[in-house]
Amino acid sequence: MVEMERGMVFYRVRRINNRYYLIKEWYDARERKKKTVSIGPCDKIEETVRSCGGWDLNPRRPTPSGPKPDPFDLARAPPLHM
Repeated sequence: MVEMERGMVFYRVRRINNRYYLIKEWYDARERKKKTVSIGPCDKIEETVRSCGGWDLNPRRPTPSGPKPDPFDLARAPPLHM
């Protein structure tokens, strides 16, 4: 469920003629009736998601810039006087 300016939006999966479809439903207050839109067949949506598997979906994340420093380089020397 997603709340938008037009009210609550529901996403459902429906079986139609032995195929499963992703359906978007909401109530239109202006027309005073329920609206329904088919997003598409679930098998095609799953196929699309699987084909994107190797790509980075967050392009803002910086890529690593080389090898990580050795842990001994990061360690500080112990204090001289206690």
